[in-house]
Amino acid sequence: MTGLRERQKEDRQTSIARAAKIMFLEHGFEKATIEGIAQAAGVSGVTVHNYYGTKSGILLALVAENDRSLIASLNKELSLCPQEVTEVTVRFAKTILEHVLMNLQKVIWRQVIATVTANADNFISKPYFDLDQELAQVLVLQISRMQDAGNLPKSIVPENLGAALFHLQNARFIQFVCSDELQIEDVLRRIRNDLEALFSVQAAVSA
Repeated sequence: MTGLRERQKEDRQTSIARAAKIMFLEHGFEKATIEGIAQAAGVSGVTVHNYYGTKSGILLALVAENDRSLIASLNKELSLCPQEVTEVTVRFAKTILEHVLMNLQKVIWRQVIATVTANADNFISKPYFDLDQELAQVLVLQISRMQDAGNLPKSIVPENLGAALFHLQNARFIQFVCSDELQIEDVLRRIRNDLEALFSVQAAVSA
């Protein structure tokens, strides 16, 4: 019986998430209502509230749902690319951007960013920031592997470099989702240019 209830709960959550995604796209986040989402999902407004709390909770649940496979994809992709900082960062960004477009449209991501910004100190945004930490940790571990393989000096602190690279690509990610014109290749080119500019300064200082 417990297994049946769990499956029914999962089915309802899937229906709510699917209905919410359609409502957010067709009506916009602000005009979409819990009642409208519930009606489209075939459940009560109370059920939606019990599962997600608010529209913001549903929105961030959509992000969490679509990012379950992202970490594994990143680890796989980074293991296959040339072990050099620029190439690793560009492949990291490319994997995230492709994943983003495959699962949620830019217009929904804009609302995600707005919601997280407006609720930065709220429990609602905690899963989003936790995911950011997990993503940054992927880069940290990759940098550690590159050090072990002799591709990076041991003097580099993986945590510091990984965090810096993550925040650089994250800034470009926000630009990407906030623009209908920017394409993935545009963003990757900008990230590559960012890194080349930074590394050229270090090379000039060291010369």
